This record gives sequence, structure tokens and C-alpha cells, in this order.
Amino acid sequence: MNETQTSEPEKQTGEMESGEVNKSTTDKVIVKPDNLKSAVWRFFGFWSVGGKVVDKSKVVCKLCDAEMTYHTTTTNLRMHLMSFHPAEWKKVGEDETDGPLPKQPRLTEFYGPSKSLPAAKQEAITKKLTQFICKDMRPISIVDGVGFQEFVHEINPRYQVPSRGTVKNRIVKLYDATASTVKMAIKNKAVALTTDGWTSLANDAFVTVTAHVITEDWEMKDFVLKTGELRESHTAENVSKSIVDGLQEFGVQLESVVAVTTDNAANYVNAVEKHMKTMNLPCFAHTIHLAVRKGLGVRSIENSVARLKRTAAYFNHSTTASYLLEEKQKQMEMPKRDKLINDCATRWNSTYDMISRALEQQAPVAAVIFDKKLSNLELSTSEWTQLERVKDILRPFKVSTLALSTDKYPTASAVLPMRHVLLSHLRQETDSDTAAVKEMKAKITADLNKRYPEDGDVFMFLNTASYLDPRFHCLGHLDHGRQQEVHDKVLAEITAIAAAEKSGESELPAPLEAPRKSSLSAMGDLFSQVYQQQTRAAAYDLHGELVQYEREPQLPPDADPLLWWKSTGSARYPYIAQVAKKYLTVPGTSVRSERVFSSAGNIVNKKRSALAPDHVDRLVFLANNM
Repeated sequence: MNETQTSEPEKQTGEMESGEVNKSTTDKVIVKPDNLKSAVWRFFGFWSVGGKVVDKSKVVCKLCDAEMTYHTTTTNLRMHLMSFHPAEWKKVGEDETDGPLPKQPRLTEFYGPSKSLPAAKQEAITKKLTQFICKDMRPISIVDGVGFQEFVHEINPRYQVPSRGTVKNRIVKLYDATASTVKMAIKNKAVALTTDGWTSLANDAFVTVTAHVITEDWEMKDFVLKTGELRESHTAENVSKSIVDGLQEFGVQLESVVAVTTDNAANYVNAVEKHMKTMNLPCFAHTIHLAVRKGLGVRSIENSVARLKRTAAYFNHSTTASYLLEEKQKQMEMPKRDKLINDCATRWNSTYDMISRALEQQAPVAAVIFDKKLSNLELSTSEWTQLERVKDILRPFKVSTLALSTDKYPTASAVLPMRHVLLSHLRQETDSDTAAVKEMKAKITADLNKRYPEDGDVFMFLNTASYLDPRFHCLGHLDHGRQQEVHDKVLAEITAIAAAEKSGESELPAPLEAPRKSSLSAMGDLFSQVYQQQTRAAAYDLHGELVQYEREPQLPPDADPLLWWKSTGSARYPYIAQVAKKYLTVPGTSVRSERVFSSAGNIVNKKRSALAPDHVDRLVFLANNM
């Protein structure tokens, strides 16, 4: 090819100077011989002077004047385009006529064996990958996904994604390491438990056990101990065996279990009380649910709620009605343009939320019902008024449920004070209370009263927990006689602790050789027993510690009682603090166990319903404890 036949890129390149050699446009240009047909030669050529190639061993890039050694193949030309001119390399791919383009090589091909990813770095990334799968509850098969592997390769081409089997082995090792950490965290501590049962999508039954402790630094910690499969019938005996097996796996003795919080299922209550011989506390959130459902069962209120439920279902299932509702909300310039909420039979809170949302959107909802002539969904003015009153009555119950659903602060100590507040709220009457509303309040009151009989052990246990909580230690919900009973119970417990400590002191070994006695030491022997008793009594008065504690100003209900014990109480009242750490550990609800079901639902989903039970246990454990 001569100069006049040079393509457009060649002409442009030929008109450029090239260092010291190419001093003029007529002296030296880049040309491509006619016999070179590959599409890659569109961007390369040889230096030519007067139409003759100067050196066929050196090829020149027309785009950047870079010189490369030419060995009769185009490999280095292609690599140059891929590295420095990707857009032109793409054009070569589109126009290639001499066979398919080679795949873009991995960066690892440019490194020798000594340039591979260091073993320590490979191990560190694999460890983080395993933690990612466990924390985010991803399927192990994610490592086989093409998209995931391409993503990892883009981040670090030198990292080798491990196989599924390798990840499984790493999960087992991670489980063992985390389990050892949990064992140390709960060792030699008073432990409270929550437990509940659930069924997976594969129709496998599981029993979950969670442990709660207060650390030496007065921090509340909770751990998911076991999610064990229950193949046998769900009798109290089988449930208790499943719980005890989980405790033994983590070295927890039944003697160190303070109490177990469960819902009101008879098999779980009997499993704890009859077979484990341990204090069973009913979940207060479940207690509220049962009481509120009793109240909502009043005929007139039940009919209004049922009609409202049909209305919510209609708007949620009809796209036309949903769009119309949105248009009405815009026309009325409503600050919130939310959809209606439908309730769930197992969650009374959803009924409260349904009523609250419907009352907020009453005007646009009524407008849509009127336009579409849906008289069967229309609520009367009296029904709306009644629902407004029902919402006001149930609001404190919603707040109580949310307040007791925390895992970071003591909650069993708040159960009876909160019940007292709710009962006081129900006793308040207004002129707008209809006969149905009064009946509703009476039913809720009766159900709450029967849940914690005053002659039961649970009643005393919860009052003791309240006494040891500086927010409620005045026990304002009890009469003086009951307050004295709690005072005496705590005094007996701290006296036992003091006696155990004294007994430990008396067991110290005696010196090998007794010193020679003087007249003064002989008098000391004479008065030693009485003198030591009087000194110890004078040094510390256990009853006085209780009296002084009861004089402490009551903390606000929203204060953190553990922070007070850490900063103030443990130093002032060392014996009461030991008892407080035991009682304040106990959760007032079994919400922690129920939350495990949500994480387990993400793990045992429709695509992973065939997971083996031991894998489910490990993944649930790691997802909740890491």
C-alpha cells in the first residue's frame, strides 16, 4: 500500500512527528503492507520512507506512536489495544474476520507463581466470605454463582473463590469458635432463658432456646443457644429434653437457671415447671395479646372491626380502589398518603394499627366507598366514634408491648408495675364510653387479673425483680404488707450470701505453727468469738443496707437501671447488687425466641427448605450470635 492509499487513521498518523527520527511529514510515515489482512492492522503499521518500509521488526501504533517488536504474529498488538485502547479493541472484535477473538485473559496470567495471592490474604478473604454468608443469611451455593464469581474477580482477580464444601467446613469451624465464646460468656453466671417452638417450610419442627445474662460490667447480653429439631410428639417431656440437651451442650446447669420465659402453651409451661423444676414466667406480651383479644370479642366491637377488616382487604387487593384512594388523598392534600393495614389474627397489635390507620384515612376512604357505591363496606358515624374510643383504650397496651420487647434492658421487673398502670387506665371512665366499650374494658381487666394470682410464686418473683430495679423499688403497686414480704425475701437472700461468704472465710487453712501466747493474746482468746461477731455485725448491717436502698430516689421509668447499678448501686449495696444481677437478668417476654423465627425464615426459605437440621442450627446460631 503506497502513501496515497493510506487509510484515514494512517494519514492522520503520518502527518504527526515521531520523536527525533520523524522530522517532517514527507520523510517518514506509517504504512501497512497489503498482505496483512487482520483487522488489528487498522491501528498498526511500519515506519516507511519514500514508500519503502524501514524496519519490519518494529511495529508502530497509529494511535500513540508506541513501538513494539514484531514477530509475525499479532498477539502483542492485541494486548496493546486491550490495555491502552479498549474502545478500538472493541472495534476489532466487531470487524474481526480471521476467527473468534480470544477471551480477555485474567490478570493472574500476567503473574508468575510467585505473584499469586499470599496464603494469609487468601485465608483472610475466605474468612470474611464465610462471615458474610452467616451474618446476611445467604445460601452457601452463592459461591457457585457466575455473577458472584465475576463480582469477586473484578475486586481481586487473584482471589480463588472457595468451593461450597470448603465454605461448609469453614462454617463448622466458625460455629465451634463462636460456641466457645458463648460458653465463656455464660459460664458461672445466673442465666435466664426464653424458649418457643416453630415449624419450617420443610415441615420440620424446632425448639429454640435463648440465654440471657448480665455481665460483670452490668451489660445485658443474650445468645441463641440451640435450635434443635423435635422429631417426637410435642409433649412436655420431649420439649424439656430438647431444652436440657441444648443447655448441656453449652455447659449450663439447671441450678444456674433463674427462670424460663415462655408463652402460655401448656406443653412448654409443664416442660419448665414439672420436668425441669424451674420457675416459669408467662410472656407478658402474650398475656396482653390474650387479654386484648378478649376485649375485642365484644359483639358490637367485633362487628365494627370485622367490617373495617373487609374494607382494608378490599383496598389492598383492588388496584382500582388503591389508585382511587391515592387520588382522593391528593385532592384532600393529606400529609400522609398511606395504604390501609389489614390485621393478623395472631398479632393484636396489627388490629390496633389497622384501626389507627383507618381513622387517619377516614375521609378519603369514605369518599372512595361513596363514589363506587360500596355500601357494604361503609361504617356508620357511631361505629367510627366507637373505634376511636377503642384506639384510645388500646394505645397504652401497644406502648407496653413495644417497651417490653427490648433485649438491652431489664423487663421482668417492669411487668407488674406496667400491669398496674394498664389496670388503672382501664378504670378511668369517660362520657363517651358506650355499653360495649365498658364491657370491653371489664373483660380485659378480668383477664389481666387472673394471669398473676397473688398467692403464686410468679407474683412474688416478679415483685422481687421490681424491688431490685431502682425504677420501681418503692413497689407503689403493692400494699404495705406485700412490700414487707418482698423486703423479707430479699433480706433472706442477701443473708444467705453473707453467710456463704463467712463460711468461706472460716475454711481458710490454719497456720502451720501457732505463735507463743502472751497475756494479751490470752485475753484475746477469751473474748475472740463474741468480739469477732460484734465486729462483723458493726462492720456491716444487712438490714441497714436494705433500708438505705429503699430510701434511694426512684429513677425515671425510661432510665437504664443497669447503668445505675454499675455507677452507683453496686458500690453502695454490694449484697443487694448480687441478688439484683440474678433477678434483672430475666426477660419479661419471650420475644427474643420469636425473633429467631424471623431469621430462621430467611435461612430456611423456599429455595433452601431441604437444609439439614444441624445446618439450620449452625446458621441460626451464627446469624444471631456473631
